[in-house]
Amino acid sequence: MAPTTAVQRRIPGVDAARGLALLGMIATHLLGLVSADGTEPTIVGLVFAGKSSALFATLAGVGLALLTGGAGRTGAPHRGPLLGWDRRRVAIRALMLFVLGLACGSLDMNVAVILAQYALLFLVALPFLHLGARALAAWAIGWVLFSPVLASLLSAAMQSAVGSTAYVDGWRLWSNPNLIDLVSQPGLLAWDLLFSGYYPVLQWFGYVLFGLFLGRLRLDRMRVAAVLAAGGAALAAVAFLLSRGLQQWPEVASALATGTGAGTRALEAELLTGASLSTESVQHLPVWFTLATPHSGAPLDLLLTCGTSALVLGVCLLLTQIVRGVLVWPLMPLIGAGALPLTLYVGHLVALDVFETATADWPRLGLLLAYWVGCLVAGTLWRGFGWKGPLEWLVATVSGTLAGPRP
Repeated sequence: MAPTTAVQRRIPGVDAARGLALLGMIATHLLGLVSADGTEPTIVGLVFAGKSSALFATLAGVGLALLTGGAGRTGAPHRGPLLGWDRRRVAIRALMLFVLGLACGSLDMNVAVILAQYALLFLVALPFLHLGARALAAWAIGWVLFSPVLASLLSAAMQSAVGSTAYVDGWRLWSNPNLIDLVSQPGLLAWDLLFSGYYPVLQWFGYVLFGLFLGRLRLDRMRVAAVLAAGGAALAAVAFLLSRGLQQWPEVASALATGTGAGTRALEAELLTGASLSTESVQHLPVWFTLATPHSGAPLDLLLTCGTSALVLGVCLLLTQIVRGVLVWPLMPLIGAGALPLTLYVGHLVALDVFETATADWPRLGLLLAYWVGCLVAGTLWRGFGWKGPLEWLVATVSGTLAGPRP
């Protein structure tokens, strides 16, 4: 879903990473994150929960950076009229994605749709599109570290003003944002999207800034890819181990169990996967800052998922640079799927709704494999013929037309 242009040379490693993010999100939509009794995390919960969607958002930032000049010999951040044209295109794409996201929110399926928040992230990114790598690195670090602090202070103020239960239960949609919400409760919709929902823009913009920084690097160099992979792994490991170490303190463990209402046996699995864990009820407390739990939005969660995003991107860049030419063909289905993520993401949401009854008795793993194979086959065909995805083509065409001629 990252913006692209026809003249922009695609980076196979970025597309491969985006393809992995797409497959990971589909896995979390179809398979459980914890065991049937809720006491053990599943492989899907450990590997994909929170990490796939964070990678998706990070790659949105990478795509925006590449759209607005990239880095190195082939480009630099755009300036002047060209930057203004870029911003108009991104803003128009964001508006289209927002409407599409609200429309998808009306589908009958148990999936937290990210498109409306994704669109807002594009809009918030507009003032940052002219920045170089150093400035973006500073902004990304500051946002990842301090936006959770602001979120915690905001939660504390709201819970103090209206009551904890009233805020946690009443200041969130607890469903996908949709077109009806836009008309009937626009204030609650805005609050959910920005602060209290599943993908709060306040914290998630840190991923876009991080991606913008990554996109300003020389992603065509193996050394850069290796540093991303190693640095990402180290960052993720430090964040995870720090969280686990803090949670070994009896006072912390007790406060988490009491604040979240999770049972003793289930708490461990929920901390690792985020499944059914009500972190909103402890967001205003110091114990929240010990969490690296997926979708908690706490600092360690953001650091861990920035690390895993850099790791996956670095590995994908390394693989596609090592196996060039005909040797890259085994990765083509993944690269192709990553080049039409909007079409495949929306397509799988529609399929989950339309075929819910028809696939109700299917083994969930078999259903997941069917969706994965469908995405990879589509990616292979579209890449083989050199096509754009239908929705990618529509968004690019409309935004390019309405933005006016390229300066």
